[in-house]
Amino acid sequence: MPTPKRLNPFYVLLVPLGVAFVVTASAYYVMAFQSVNPVRDAAGNQAHPLFKWLRAHGDTVMLIELAGLAVLTVAAIATDHIWGKSPDSGSAASK
Repeated sequence: MPTPKRLNPFYVLLVPLGVAFVVTASAYYVMAFQSVNPVRDAAGNQAHPLFKWLRAHGDTVMLIELAGLAVLTVAAIATDHIWGKSPDSGSAASK
């Protein structure tokens, strides 16, 4: 019976970082859309606190997330051959 392959930890790290990037990019899009078409709520407030924070730090956050995605993608591809082996395939005793 073949032994299962080990899971590449870089793929595990890519998933939450990718989700964070999608959420950030979506919020950034909504913020930009609302700045073009301003809508005020009943109290007269125009911007949600998240949008104020994104306006101040959104570019930096998205660049950091993109850099992290790039690094983790390269690391996952570069180490895929290591993690794709079964745990006992590298030992001399099993040959």
